This record gives sequence, C-alpha cells and structure tokens, in this order.
Amino acid sequence: MSEQIWAIAIKASESEPALMAAASATAQMQAKFDIPTSELRVGTMDSLMSLGDDLNKMDMFAEGTAGKLFKQLDDLTKEAAKDSGMVVEDTPAMINGVGILSHVKTWSWDEAKFQLKTPLRELAETISQRITGLDDELKAKTMELNALKATITQYERKTQGNLMVRGLDDIVNEDDILESEYMTTILLCVPRSGYKEFLAGYMKMADFVVPLTAKKITEDAEFGLFAVVVFKKSAEQFKAAAREKRYTVREFLFDEAKIEAGEKEKSEKMEEYKRLKGLLTTWCRINFAEAYSMTLHIKAIRVFVESCMRFGLVTGRDGARRPNFKSYLLLPKKGRSEALRKDLAKLYSTAGAFLDGDDDMVPGATGTFYPYVDVPITYDFLYV
Repeated sequence: MSEQIWAIAIKASESEPALMAAASATAQMQAKFDIPTSELRVGTMDSLMSLGDDLNKMDMFAEGTAGKLFKQLDDLTKEAAKDSGMVVEDTPAMINGVGILSHVKTWSWDEAKFQLKTPLRELAETISQRITGLDDELKAKTMELNALKATITQYERKTQGNLMVRGLDDIVNEDDILESEYMTTILLCVPRSGYKEFLAGYMKMADFVVPLTAKKITEDAEFGLFAVVVFKKSAEQFKAAAREKRYTVREFLFDEAKIEAGEKEKSEKMEEYKRLKGLLTTWCRINFAEAYSMTLHIKAIRVFVESCMRFGLVTGRDGARRPNFKSYLLLPKKGRSEALRKDLAKLYSTAGAFLDGDDDMVPGATGTFYPYVDVPITYDFLYV
C-alpha cells in the first residue's frame, strides 16, 4: 500500500548495499530505522513471545488513535475553511512543522520521555497507556463539542422548513399581534393558490371576526402566513373553520423577553462552539504529533521484539549478547509494492523457505510471513 512505509529488519550480517540495490528501482525512500538496539533490554525469550502478542494490539490501537486525531483535525480545519469562504483542501499531515515522511525518516528514540533501561513490557505499556489517555481525552472533547453543535442545530432548525413547521420568532413582530381583553390574533398558513378564496371568505369563518384585519405577514414558496383579529369568544370557532378549509393554525404567543433571551442564548452557544472548536483544533494538532511519535516508539519496540525472536542474539567481542539484526525504512513507489516484495524475497529467501521463486510469502501464525521482519507504518491518514 502506497500510504505505508515498511519498517523491515534483516540479520546483522546481511549486506546493506545489497538491500539498497535491490530496492533502488521499486522504493522511493530508503533509510535506516534508528532503533537503539544495544540499549533496549531484551529479557527472556518467553517474555519476548508474550510481549509480541500484545504489541500487535498496542500497535493497532496506537495507529488507530493517531488516525482519529488526524481525522478530527482534518474535519475541523476543513470546516473552518468552509466557514471562512476559502477553498476546502486536505490537511497536510505535519509533525512539528515537518511532513510525516521526513519525520519518520529522521526519527530517533526520545530518551527523555521513555527511558531505554526500562523493561520492554513496562516500556511498551507506559507508551500504550499514554496513547489510551489521548484517546479518552479526544472522546470527551469531541462529545462536548458535538453536544454543543447539536444544541445549535436545534436553534437553526427553528428557522428552517416551510411556514407550516418553522419557528415564527424571527418572523412575527409585535406590531403584527393585537391582544386585548376581548380580542386576539390568530395566525394561519394559507396555500398560495388559495389566497383569493381565503381573503374573500375569512370574515364569515366565525361569528365575531374583526372586518378587514387579514394581514399577510410573509410567504414562502408554498404558503402565506396571515394574521386575523377575532373576538376571543369566537377564536375556537374560527380555528375549527380554518381547519375544515385545510388552513393550518399556528399557535404563537409573542414574548419579546423570551425571544431576546433565546437569541442571546443562541449567540452565546455559537461563540462557545467557535471557541471550543479552535481549542480542539490546536489540541488535535499538538496531540496528533504526540500520538504519532509514540506510535513510532511502539513500532520500534515491535521490530526489536520480532527481530530478536526471528534472528536471535550474537555474542560480541566483549562477551555481551546483543540483538542480531539491523533495521531499515522502505517506501514503495506507487504501484511497485508487489515488485519490491519479490525483489526482497529473492534477496533473503533461503532454500526451502518458499514454494518457488514467484511466491514471496506464505501464511504465518499471525498473517503474511516474509523472510525478514516487516512492520508497516501508516503515514497518509487521509486514505486509511
């Protein structure tokens, strides 16, 4: 997949120039993966096997969390651009102002945050717990923002739809309503095609309708909103007659204080939403970088553990036992992933390891097996 970098490991005795030559035609990036192999603690083979099973889950969760952070950042950035009338473009994935490819290529272990002398399982779990904390915080922040957005949407829905269903607070003014001890104003929606019939007959729809009080307040593509003044003792009679003629009576009580309070609350909610959205955008930008950096640490531990299990340890001149591998980063050229796999298979396959020269992989216990350690690193989250 073109959106993934391959972190691979081979035996320490294998030739680096041979690898670079084999990948030269099919990989657009070739670099060393700077894993501190001599400083990480190996532990026992049993502890490595036990950790190896858990590392796959930690790796998936870490990368998934980084992806969620980036997607949220991309959504917020596009929404902000749309609100500003700018052209909506995909958000570039950056780590501290540097593109992800460059960041991965130059990545190194952060000893200040994750001490290398810590036992491997404790180290991996510490990193994973921090990522879990970011995931939980992201959920809480997005829930708060979405709840606020839902409230604002409810306000906006009151101003949407036709006159039969939409709110009237922003349409009906105080001058449109007459309320007294004996008289009241009734609002009703009349189909545009029925204006003539309505105006000709509304004064006969009840016993006590104030003559010539029908007033069209506004209209939309389908209906007109009319106000009619009637005596209160005839109000229900007028409403019943309106319903028989298929006019829709809109119950409405003009309350200036309530309308002003509603507008103020809506304005405050929108300002709060804008503020929280800005804070979340900044938070996602910072913590995407943090989550992605921690993901690379998990990737490094995973390569280390799988390589130690695959290639074992070697004894140095000082008598110390050290991991027997070296690691690299390869980015396949677009459409050349399969070709790169075949070239690597030819270089590292041993007799009897594969069925034939064209079969560069066989099923393994945890999925596809290659004659080298292979851990994918996602770098383009827009297409994940």
